[in-house]
Amino acid sequence: MKKPLRVIVLGEGKDERGKPRTLPPFTRVPHDQQGAMEILVRRALYPLLNHGQSWHRGLKDDDGIHILQPLPPRLPRQPSMVEVLAAPDLLALFVAPLKNTPGPGVPSRPRVDLIVATHDADAAIPAVTKALNKVNTSLGTHVPLLQPAPEIQAWLTSKRAIERAYDRVHCTVDEPDEDALKKDAKAELQRLLRTFGGRFDAKKQASLAERMPVEDLGRYDWSGWNQATDILKVALAENGLETLEP
Repeated sequence: MKKPLRVIVLGEGKDERGKPRTLPPFTRVPHDQQGAMEILVRRALYPLLNHGQSWHRGLKDDDGIHILQPLPPRLPRQPSMVEVLAAPDLLALFVAPLKNTPGPGVPSRPRVDLIVATHDADAAIPAVTKALNKVNTSLGTHVPLLQPAPEIQAWLTSKRAIERAYDRVHCTVDEPDEDALKKDAKAELQRLLRTFGGRFDAKKQASLAERMPVEDLGRYDWSGWNQATDILKVALAENGLETLEP
């Protein structure tokens, strides 16, 4: 039996579910508590670990990829993840669990196999990239950075995903406008939802991530999804995780 790949996703949102999780650090996050980006990271990793096979909803509770709850550093004030991703000193506290310093009581395997940083492709990206490069260099880690362009909603917005997530009849939702998605993906998703009174919230975003047809994920090369899979492939290789042996 393969060992599960234990992954922590560091994103801008607060657990992306609309409210903070209360799970102990490094425990497995159940699928129904995962945010959209965590589900999308699993969907990108699964084919890389399973000979190109596509992820599907039947695998949602047992795909061999365990999303773990991050370790919140003990600080006087808990910073937002937006602050963390752009500040090397703060970011290092979240990345440190990738390292395993031998010593009494320390297990032979680090608590987490892979940490993935994510950030919308906006004006903050240079600062985030600089911070992540500094942390990876100083800690000897390889934490990849995924950049949905212009934002995660560009990965989530498709007529079929909306129909599935909101229980709409097939072909009752319009195709998204590609130019509008490029400009403001969140606004375009909200426009499509308004046509039938669909609610826009974190839980529904996770449902979109789960129900997105695989052929729609990479339909816009400019959105960064196709690059994300390549970035994760390199990250797996750099961390010696191309295969998960028993």
